Amino acid sequence: MAKMPKRILVLNVDIDDDVYEKTKIKGPVVGKKQNIEVASKLALADPEDTDSNAIFEAVRTSDQLSKDYEVEVATLTGDKNLGFKASQKVLSQLEMVQKSFHPEACVYVSDGASDDQILPLLKTRIDIIDIKMVIVKQSKELEKTYFTILDKLKDPHFARIVFGIPGLILLVYALAEVVALRLLLGLFGFYLIIKAFGVEEKIFSGLSEFKFSLNKASLIFYFVSFPLIIISLWLGVSAISVQTFSNIATEIAVFVKNFLLLFPIAMLLIVAGKVLDLVGEKKYYLLPEYLTLTSAILLFWLLFDYAADWVIGTIAFGDFLIASLLITTVMLLIMFLSRDFKASIVGRIPLDGKNVYTEFGAEIGRIVGVNKKKQLVIIQNASGVKFDVSINKISSISEKVTLS
Repeated sequence: MAKMPKRILVLNVDIDDDVYEKTKIKGPVVGKKQNIEVASKLALADPEDTDSNAIFEAVRTSDQLSKDYEVEVATLTGDKNLGFKASQKVLSQLEMVQKSFHPEACVYVSDGASDDQILPLLKTRIDIIDIKMVIVKQSKELEKTYFTILDKLKDPHFARIVFGIPGLILLVYALAEVVALRLLLGLFGFYLIIKAFGVEEKIFSGLSEFKFSLNKASLIFYFVSFPLIIISLWLGVSAISVQTFSNIATEIAVFVKNFLLLFPIAMLLIVAGKVLDLVGEKKYYLLPEYLTLTSAILLFWLLFDYAADWVIGTIAFGDFLIASLLITTVMLLIMFLSRDFKASIVGRIPLDGKNVYTEFGAEIGRIVGVNKKKQLVIIQNASGVKFDVSINKISSISEKVTLS
């Protein structure tokens, strides 16, 4: 039977820091008297703000629990810009409260806004045994919708779609050339295909890791690859500029066929440069991911080449279908083997005792064991709770471990 907690923290989070913006009081706000004072000032400054209701509810909840437990009530504040900075401030303030009160469990009082963002982080740092929702009917769903839209637009994945694609369309429209418009259709079709195969995020996250430094030998690979990309585009556009086509599909196929003469080589050079960096930095545990990326480049090269040949009419649809099935099967097999390879490499690295952080810098806990058979690391958080995480979630290993 689980041990019943004796010391309970009643917690409220003002993720967008309305408390400071409207009352000039900095978080964390700890104690019944201080929270009542802040809630009163916030209600007077903005009667429509739901944060004051949540703070009052947190105080009321702490009064109810104080009859049977040692209780403290606290309001943590984030940042008006939300995102990473807000999460960091909330976790930092939570650490301060934990060091002063040493709670065994937490009751989380929420007004419903941004729970999806902050709750997973809080759960890695403290045992949340109950969640109390303060519902203000007139604003709850609207505020949740606002936070959801705002957070999603800050996500690079959605930003590329919401801002990137319309921006590209406007840019090409400004060029006002038929060839440019058709090129846009081809590029947009290519984007939809890589998104359908689920490799879009892998490509963008991989490209975001490429850092240029004059002190790295890999720089020569990057410099050589960029002219090849420009030449690839020129080859594709030139091929469709000197011919007349009966339909757009054939025109796009000819562009793809010529574009792929050099573009995959440019991508492989970039990957080779990154692999050279990893070897120099002795980050061998990341090599399987670039093995998968290299395989993906080669296999997609083949896939699009076969697709272009089929559209142009040089091969039959049956040949294209067989090639597609074989390429997909090989890609899935390589991904599976790569995951096992990475787990095998990471399993040989001594991880016990290392602190674990998220990619945003929030501390999760400490590694207390590794299950090599199941490819899991066992993490214990500040509250003593243990949980398992796949070895393949590890994105960086140094004095600390970072999870993706």
